[in-house]
Amino acid sequence: MPGAPDLAAERAFALELADLADGLSLPAFGRHTRDTADTKADGTWVTQTDVGVERALRAAILERFPGHAVLGEEDGLEGPPDAPTWVLDPIDGTTNFVRGNPVWATLVGLRVDGRDVLGVVSAPALGHRWDGVVGHGARMDGRAVAVSDVDTLADAEVAFGGLDWFVRTQRWGLVEALVARAKRIRGYGDFWQHCLVASGSTEVAIDATVSTWDLVAVRALVAAAGGRATSLAGRETSDGGDLVSSNGRLHDAVLALVPHTV
Repeated sequence: MPGAPDLAAERAFALELADLADGLSLPAFGRHTRDTADTKADGTWVTQTDVGVERALRAAILERFPGHAVLGEEDGLEGPPDAPTWVLDPIDGTTNFVRGNPVWATLVGLRVDGRDVLGVVSAPALGHRWDGVVGHGARMDGRAVAVSDVDTLADAEVAFGGLDWFVRTQRWGLVEALVARAKRIRGYGDFWQHCLVASGSTEVAIDATVSTWDLVAVRALVAAAGGRATSLAGRETSDGGDLVSSNGRLHDAVLALVPHTV
């Protein structure tokens, strides 16, 4: 993206935050159980690790960038609403974390002037970390990555998060339409499927019933890798409650199926 800020200092700092988060979360993985996790008002689980990681990251951010704001899943927004805003999901995939499934990560995103510009996704139990700055490339484990060049759905892999939303809202037609058109359908879920899009091994990933802190980091990562990430309605936002990420070449073809089914 011409003129995009390089955010080199912020990117390096976000990687430091990921190190801090990994040092707290990975030792706790396998210690939590469904009996020790608390249930939030929306029915999702939260653990002491979720809370502890977010508070540690908040403190580090506000010490380094006292004029910035922080928005996190557990403790909400702190700081000026029009300032550069760090957006945190301390454990994306808390259910996996509690159940002993290694597909969970800490998400660190940065939003500047309403745009998602930086994302770090650290998944220590998987042994992988992704980072990217829009206009300045994306990496997986320090190695440059980019979206695939697949340009037809007939050759594409499409991934979905939870399918219950499509059943519950009577929007199963989108799933059926993509099953009929895509070469391969998988259900990776959460952050991971969008990271696979950024890494070039999956062409399209779709999530429903997600929040801003689930999306800022992965939207920035996919864009940094040369892809596109919008709401199902095609809006360039992390506040839409759902997400379609793609290699960009297939995005319009997927969105064209949505008006008939959503």
